[in-house]
Amino acid sequence: NGEFLNQSRDIAFTLRGNAYVDTKIISRLMGFAGKIKEVRVYADTAPVGSDLQIDINKNGTTIFTTQSNRPIIADGTNSDTSGTPDITAFVAGDRITVDIDQIGSTTAGGDDLTISIILEE
Repeated sequence: NGEFLNQSRDIAFTLRGNAYVDTKIISRLMGFAGKIKEVRVYADTAPVGSDLQIDINKNGTTIFTTQSNRPIIADGTNSDTSGTPDITAFVAGDRITVDIDQIGSTTAGGDDLTISIILEE
C-alpha cells in the first residue's frame, strides 16, 4: 500500500544504426505539462576519436544553454547523464526534438543510441 512521491517518468527514443550529425532527428509533441529533470543517453557502440554530443530542444530552442550540462558520451565510453537543464518546464503541445551536434571522428558511435528524457509532472 505504498504511495509513490515525486513520481518521474521518461520519454525515450532509439536511433537505429550509427549516429550522425543532424538537427530534429527525433521529435515528440508533449501530451501533458511537466518538468525535465535530466537526460540519459546510451550507445551500444562507443564513439572513438571524439565525443558524441547530443542536444535537446523545446520548440526549437536548446534546453541546455549551459553547454557543459548537455549529455555527452565521452570518447571510448557508452553512456552519460546530463547535468540539470537550464529550461525545464514544458506544457502540453510543446515540441521536444533531439539534435546530434558531434559524433566520434574515427567511429561515429551509436548503433542503437537510446535517449531517455527523465520527466517530473
